[in-house]
Amino acid sequence: MGKGIDKQKVFLIIVIIALLIGFALEMKYIELMFSTMLYTQEEQCEVLCMEKNQIGYISRNVCYCKEPVEFQRKWRCFSGIRFHESGIYQDKFNTSSVRNIAVSSVVRYEGPNTYATKVFAIQNEVSKRIYYVSDPRKDEYIADPKETWEVRGGDCDDFSVLLASLYEAIDLDVSIVEVYNQTYGHVFVILRIEQDLNTFLRQYKNLLEKHTPYYGSKPINILLLEDTKERCDLLNDNLEKGYNLPSFYLVVDSTTEDYAGSRDPIEGSQSIRFINIGY
Repeated sequence: MGKGIDKQKVFLIIVIIALLIGFALEMKYIELMFSTMLYTQEEQCEVLCMEKNQIGYISRNVCYCKEPVEFQRKWRCFSGIRFHESGIYQDKFNTSSVRNIAVSSVVRYEGPNTYATKVFAIQNEVSKRIYYVSDPRKDEYIADPKETWEVRGGDCDDFSVLLASLYEAIDLDVSIVEVYNQTYGHVFVILRIEQDLNTFLRQYKNLLEKHTPYYGSKPINILLLEDTKERCDLLNDNLEKGYNLPSFYLVVDSTTEDYAGSRDPIEGSQSIRFINIGY
């Protein structure tokens, strides 16, 4: 008789424990529901993805969880470079006509006066709005930046003048670069980043993770311009070891739809020409 009572007690205790666990889980779910009601959609997405050790990204009001961005640093170092005068580009370069566009682009994102946000915001707006359209045959036409913005199209030199004007309008130091081989010529811009490489990449990575679908391993292309080959050799060695840099140039391929720094337009070229632009 005593054994039977003990079994009943054990069974009752198990039932009570199961009910308590179920009640606790239910309360936890209710608590989570009420707490997330106080969050923005962006915060709710972050919480959801954090539980999976992933990054939250919202597109068209849908939350996606993705792996973090990890930059793979790619670089070229040139020594003894001479910058040429801007010539035909200076005639079209104009910051005042696109100043409002540049400012309204960067203030949409956190840290609007940081290098990372300026780089990200301008390239992001231009790549979404402007389409590549070739010049007339045998007629090299360069549009002023406001024209390119309004007609929403142009070729690489039009893109470059627009990007240079937008970036310079918010105090970034921009240069234009021309590359050539036997079959084609291309124009793009480089940005002087007066910030250490690791800090810039950390801030830039956060912007790509939060505002774009990019994830995983991604290239970031930089240039180093030094006085001597020995200095280039030293920096190459330091970068191979993963060392930081106090400053650098970021490559922005003018016609790519990807993020700034994603492409290396110098690859395959046989000659290169650096051109001063701006003030």
